[in-house]
Amino acid sequence: NFALLHSVHETARVKSGAWDENGVFICATATHVKYVLPNGDSGIVHSLVRPIYIQRIARHHMYYVDRDNQVHKDRLNSAEYLFKLALHKRQFNDVKTWIKNGRLCGNVVIGYLKKQGFPEIALHFVEEQQTRFNLALEYGHIEEAMTAAQALDDKDCWTRLGVEALRQGNQQIVEMVYQKTRNFDALSFLYLITGNTTKLKKMLAIAEKRGDVMSRFNNAMMLGDIEERVKVLSEVGQVPLAALTAQTHGLTELQELLAEGVQGVDIGNAIPADAELLLPAIPVHRADAEHTNWPLLMSTQAIFENNLAQAAAEAAHAAAQAEEPPMEDAMEALDVDDDPGAGWGDDDAGAGVADPSAWGDDLDLDLGDVPDVAPVPAQTATLSRGESAAARWLKKRKLVGDLVAAGEFEEALNTLQRRIGLANAAPLQPLFREAYLGVNSFLSGLPQAPAVQFPILASGSLSSSNLAPFTLHNATSLMEGLKEGNKLTTAGKFQEALTAFRKVIQSLPLAVASSQEEDQQLTEFIEICREYITAMRCQIAQRASAASDVKRSIELAAYMTLCKLQPTHTVLTLRGAMSAAFKAQNFITAASFARRLVSGNAAAARQPELVAQARKLLTVCEQKGSDAMQLEFDHRETDNFTICASSLTAIPAAAPTARCPFCQSVYKAEFKGQVCSTCELSEIGANTLGIQFRPI
Repeated sequence: NFALLHSVHETARVKSGAWDENGVFICATATHVKYVLPNGDSGIVHSLVRPIYIQRIARHHMYYVDRDNQVHKDRLNSAEYLFKLALHKRQFNDVKTWIKNGRLCGNVVIGYLKKQGFPEIALHFVEEQQTRFNLALEYGHIEEAMTAAQALDDKDCWTRLGVEALRQGNQQIVEMVYQKTRNFDALSFLYLITGNTTKLKKMLAIAEKRGDVMSRFNNAMMLGDIEERVKVLSEVGQVPLAALTAQTHGLTELQELLAEGVQGVDIGNAIPADAELLLPAIPVHRADAEHTNWPLLMSTQAIFENNLAQAAAEAAHAAAQAEEPPMEDAMEALDVDDDPGAGWGDDDAGAGVADPSAWGDDLDLDLGDVPDVAPVPAQTATLSRGESAAARWLKKRKLVGDLVAAGEFEEALNTLQRRIGLANAAPLQPLFREAYLGVNSFLSGLPQAPAVQFPILASGSLSSSNLAPFTLHNATSLMEGLKEGNKLTTAGKFQEALTAFRKVIQSLPLAVASSQEEDQQLTEFIEICREYITAMRCQIAQRASAASDVKRSIELAAYMTLCKLQPTHTVLTLRGAMSAAFKAQNFITAASFARRLVSGNAAAARQPELVAQARKLLTVCEQKGSDAMQLEFDHRETDNFTICASSLTAIPAAAPTARCPFCQSVYKAEFKGQVCSTCELSEIGANTLGIQFRPI
């Protein structure tokens, strides 16, 4: 369709070029053969000794003519650009093939993969373990980082791995790291917050073997073991404190043993009358070995699996199912009986088959001529989870508001990038959160259980397939925002008004129209917000420059009069511009503003005093007939006058311009590619599909 995809700047003149069967453009300059991918990436295939003229690219061969009019056919080294093309198209099987067989340059490909956001593939080009560890840790690939850490076996690497694993919620690796680094205090706290009281008891035994009194006391506190706390306090010579603990918790036996060390002092007076029993909370839910880690999303790492890491993971998983992994060193030395039923021996193994006659009953019963009853086959039913309400309404339509209501923020941002050229998503973050929470209600469930989600629907029901979510940003709510902005403008609160109009225009991409009339109304809202935002920016800039730059102040006041505002606000801008120009002795310019005030303005007609003053000023200005300053403003060309929305300066009539694809603000060509100053969302000059408020 002859659409411009990308522009590539070349310092040398391009002699010739051709497309291959994959849509890659191969071109030749005087010194190099280069490639350009559909996504704009480019590179060098090889250098040239003499200029050539490419005629055709097919099946990894290049057909060209040299300057002697001789036709040649050379094999083209297409590994690099086909690898990048497969990566761009996310054809990971082809990427894997090129990695194995393409003989690609490691450092260049690693840098490219990191730039494109595929660090897990870059790991396949790195052999040095420290580099693999740093790269895997940088991008959160915890399994690859663990494999490298095992090869390095360095304490600093284990510590860094533990921090990243804790951030990802990988409790198994955190546990292993704490064991490797002998961080017993952190290990005890990990068992406490995960509710693993069995291993916490082992940590108490390990602390006793290590002779660490403080660790023993802390573990006893975490376990709620009062007797152990009394024992520790008495062993370190804190007998009164041990006796007080025993008496507080009603341990009479231990209290009698410690009575001699108290020397007849009544410690009961030290116990508060309102003392309460404080014990650690009992874990409501203990996750099994397979579900201790936080769930993770699947990435392309599953396609590019490292065989060694996979084998190690499978072996560790099998060992975890066979038996509980032992603790390191001190934990292995403990003689802890984990099988509470081991004392019963193997009696069940020798029980054999029971003898029915020994129980004194038999089945010799007189049942008459009752026919045999055929066995009824067991019936099984398979339950499958149905589609969520969000999945059903997204089948019907996929507007940005629907995607945000369903929680599909990433897809919503991608849609906005195609629709309005989104370049700055920061202002949308609170709006996305507000829209999502405004559509969904949540009912708290049992402790440790997720909340139950109920979407608020505009039409249909949760049991029907034809449903639509409630849209927080619609024509009615946005109209209220415009009214608030108008009130602030009338009150002279220009900064607050600018914020109000910006919020409305930034909310418009999330709006959904239910009819053609609402669609047209929302489109008009964009124009209203654009004009008011420009006017408010001019007013704020004019106040800032009123004292320092009078000429610039008058120009900004004049630019405000060109904005399409409400009649009442237009009268206010004309009055301000007229006054500023008259005070600066720009009488011709002031006369143009006064003439616009008295020439049939309905809003001005309701203010007879203002009209009378404008008539007097017009008479004086016509007598003076001069301007003290040359302004970048022509009052005779107000209909065709254009203001740059970034610099707030005039754009010459023949000068090239660029527009915001969303709010249609006009800019000088030099601002193309920057973020729009009006809506603060879109890229200036981007080629987009356009905003959509309702399904076509």
